[in-house]
Amino acid sequence: MNLDAIKQPALILDEQRCRRNIQQMARKVAAQQIVLRPHFKTHQSIRIGEWCREEGIQAITVSSVGMAQYFAKAGWDDITIAFPVNLRELEDIVALSSQVRLSLLVLDPETVSRLGNAVSNTLSLWIKIDVGTHRTGLLPDDFVTIGQITDAIGQFPNLSFEGFLAHAGHSYQTRSKEEAQRVYDASLRLLLNLKQKYASVFPHLKISLGDTPGASMVDSFGEVDELRPGNYIFYDLMQQQIGACGFDDIAVALACPVVATHTDRLQWIIYGGAIHFSKDFLQLTTGEKCFGRMVNEDGRSWSVDQVEKNPFLVSLSQEHGVVQCSEETFQLYKPGDISLWLPVHSCLTAESAGGYVTATGENLDHYHRERIKQL
Repeated sequence: MNLDAIKQPALILDEQRCRRNIQQMARKVAAQQIVLRPHFKTHQSIRIGEWCREEGIQAITVSSVGMAQYFAKAGWDDITIAFPVNLRELEDIVALSSQVRLSLLVLDPETVSRLGNAVSNTLSLWIKIDVGTHRTGLLPDDFVTIGQITDAIGQFPNLSFEGFLAHAGHSYQTRSKEEAQRVYDASLRLLLNLKQKYASVFPHLKISLGDTPGASMVDSFGEVDELRPGNYIFYDLMQQQIGACGFDDIAVALACPVVATHTDRLQWIIYGGAIHFSKDFLQLTTGEKCFGRMVNEDGRSWSVDQVEKNPFLVSLSQEHGVVQCSEETFQLYKPGDISLWLPVHSCLTAESAGGYVTATGENLDHYHRERIKQL
């Protein structure tokens, strides 16, 4: 791996680690005869999407209409937009529905009616259920609104009620396999109860769950029809702390120039701040905040052997990253050197980077760049 050409922060992608993550999840889910519909909002890359296709993945999840358009152009024709319908994009939704098998999330009957009156093509609708994350979605016992939505869907022959969908985002608060299992089981039970309640009217309802901790740590997925994890493709320090992966599974590292050193406080300053890493952090057992951990270049990629002994990021401002060293590690780098950092949240770091450089020097695409061109 040659870092000499890097002048400013760049996100390095280890293709071997990434492909291994993709393959392991694809095989685990396929072994239980469940559809894997990975969330592409993590990588947002046509090229990385092709690596998923090589493992037999045929259906995907995205988080916006624009992202759906981006991947539709690359040949993906079974796409779920796992974000509540934005009616201000109705014209684009209509156009997209004529190109791909499109599935949308609905939370109210009025949105269903607007879709039914505007779209002439077949459209699949999921009802989003809040299984404990409390971000959005209907409560599992909100039978009034659920009934109003299903009644509205029934008024339009081109609309189909696909089933109940949830994201167990509170799994990110777990710290063991047992805790992740409990969150997964409770979430699935809520969805299965709904499926059973409406089975006599809708006998073909499906259940869709999506979160990386659950998909990574749960062994048996039970009666779920599809899983939608996304972060597993890269993983990150947050997933490592949860227990969903090891340091060696993290497939991206941010390359940042060292720009200053301060002997009096054993700190470096790197060119890499909140706009590159995001503001997410981990709380270490010492009580300190950690915004990123340093890894060591090993020629091919990077080694994680010394990651827990290495310097770590203790604070971020817009462009600056403050690195805390020990007396033993302070001399590792000097201004002008390139340091490598595992991110706390790879999704946000990838979005900020807007592209990837592989360990072999190849540049890979990201939807971020395409979106900027359209502005």
